[in-house]
Amino acid sequence: MPELLLELGCEELPATFVEKAYSDLLALLTSALSEASLISEPNGVALGTPRRLIVSFPDVISHQPDTTKEQRGPALKSAYDAEGNPTPALLGFCRGQGVAVENLRRDDQYVWVTKQIPGRPTPELLSEILAKAIRALTFDKTMRWGATRMRFARPIRWLLAVYDGHAVPFDIEGIQSGHESRGHRFYAPQPFPAVTLKELVEGLRARKVEPDPAIRRQRILDQARAVADGVPVLPADLVDENTFLTEWPTAIQGAFRPEYEVLPDPVLVTAMAKHERMFPIRDEEGRLTNRFVFIRNSGEDDSVRSGCEWVLNARFNDAKFFHDEDAKMDMAGFLEKTSTIVFQEKLGTVRRRAERLSYLAKQIALATGADEHEANLAAQAGLYAKADLSSGLVGELTSLQGIVGGEYANREGFPEAVSWAIRTQYDPAKNSAPTDEKGRTAVRLLLADQLDKLAGYLGLGLDPSGSSDPFALRRAATILIEAAWNWPAAIPAYADLFQPALNLYREAGVILDEAAATAALYRLFGSRYAPLRPEVRYDILEAALLNPLGPETTDPQAVRFRILVLQRLAPDIAFVQTATRPTKLLIDARRKGIEYGAEDPLDRLEHAPLESADGLDLFQTLAAQSESLAEAARGQDEIAVVAALKSLAEPINRFFDKTMVMADQPEIRYARLTLLAACAAQLLTAGDFSKLVIEG
Repeated sequence: MPELLLELGCEELPATFVEKAYSDLLALLTSALSEASLISEPNGVALGTPRRLIVSFPDVISHQPDTTKEQRGPALKSAYDAEGNPTPALLGFCRGQGVAVENLRRDDQYVWVTKQIPGRPTPELLSEILAKAIRALTFDKTMRWGATRMRFARPIRWLLAVYDGHAVPFDIEGIQSGHESRGHRFYAPQPFPAVTLKELVEGLRARKVEPDPAIRRQRILDQARAVADGVPVLPADLVDENTFLTEWPTAIQGAFRPEYEVLPDPVLVTAMAKHERMFPIRDEEGRLTNRFVFIRNSGEDDSVRSGCEWVLNARFNDAKFFHDEDAKMDMAGFLEKTSTIVFQEKLGTVRRRAERLSYLAKQIALATGADEHEANLAAQAGLYAKADLSSGLVGELTSLQGIVGGEYANREGFPEAVSWAIRTQYDPAKNSAPTDEKGRTAVRLLLADQLDKLAGYLGLGLDPSGSSDPFALRRAATILIEAAWNWPAAIPAYADLFQPALNLYREAGVILDEAAATAALYRLFGSRYAPLRPEVRYDILEAALLNPLGPETTDPQAVRFRILVLQRLAPDIAFVQTATRPTKLLIDARRKGIEYGAEDPLDRLEHAPLESADGLDLFQTLAAQSESLAEAARGQDEIAVVAALKSLAEPINRFFDKTMVMADQPEIRYARLTLLAACAAQLLTAGDFSKLVIEG
């Protein structure tokens, strides 16, 4: 079958836009071609560079197949009069559909017509489909250019659209489609014809453009290793960025002046990798050298090398100046200078925040099992965590926040755990498995940082709304949840740690709406579990949260545990049906205003008039396993919890089968409802079974 080829040429796209753009274009075209019945399977290919998005489908049928459509007409009582003659409504329907009355069919309610819809020629459809797909592309940032009204990431410069060897005509903001592409902007900018993907790819490669990102990526890796006098540092994200910054990548080695090697490694690496997209080079022992690899897209090696070295030396010269100036001050001096830096207009300065972080980090340390030594480490880390914000080096290289502080703390002789905590505070992944003093101190600082931030911003009513989250509060909640999941021991619910954070603001005279902040915290946590655990059934997740707007959501370890238990119990439909019975009856009783012992129900039942042998048996089962069930839940032993809860199924069913819960005598009814409350309380160890969906 004929091939469809589309190439959208534009000004250089940002590196982060390219892969998403050609993938989205492929998805849009696949969907549109499938809907039009022009392809039988999604077999498209997508490629891209900063200047072009390419999509090809090898087998697109030449003519859309004919289809039939069942069209419903008026109801029978409206279609015919009392004598059985067609009404004006029916005649109007027939005119609109282009059919005769005798060609209609009827069922017991309506008249129907079967319409034959002839297929359209594929080129005609493609003119509409291609233009619509291009206009449907979305980007994080867009622009208009010239007199155009369309918004796109960068100005569109040419459109190659070919089907079966012929151009597909359409227009995008004055750019007419054709069958010509263009080579490399500097090496071969002249147009050249191409009517198949093979011809286009070969033509581009002959003109210094490699359209396949996978090949460009491998070329960067191979060339970087080949030209480097040492071992190039090739992080995947930086390799990917260079892949989508270039059309014809060529690796060259350069060197900066040795005098800058005195700068801390993070400064050197950040300046090279993050700011100049260069790959640092280490020697065989892992030490950083004064050499680097740069990936050029055009130009001559010597001139590009000279330019890269000049730019990098200039940046290092600035960094060294600030580094030398910073050396004249200690961490205490940097801390005091933060008195002039505002954390948030209504929340005070960074210096005031340092005191809060110190106190809060220590309280978190004590609440998570730290001895006095580790608690003091957390307090010191909290106090100096943001001190480097006043340093000259962070002012010059803002991405080094925390890293510079960790370097300076280490230089000054701070405990290793404190230096490490300061250094890694903005990178939670560095402490995803906190098994030593360093990791634990870092996580405690991380928790204090996020809780203080949430308390302040939520207390001011600045909680996220819709897609807007300018203060990254959703990320703060996500960090807290993941930290709790990674913590090797029990950790208190964040609602318990949130209140001290609010108290610190109140003691400092900052007026916050604490009730609104707490409610917002519950909402925020409740909304984060679904994105973090997309593989969990929605009803199991809802049951595990108990109340998505309640404090239970702020205990990530308990939520995770309930998910595990529910995943074991949910497939047992008979058990789930049994487990929902007590809760449903209690909900009905509350709705009717009928009282029962909701608090400490087991204690209330000790001398209660159940007047039921099966009720007494259920009570004794609940009482016998109360402590062991609580202990199993504290120990996160889902096997033991599942076994304990399943042991309740038979006595619950016997009780319901043989006992009238809503007895006429108030004291008996009270006792029996209280028994169900005790039963429901134990079942809630796993979650709210009433929220589970039973299919079938």
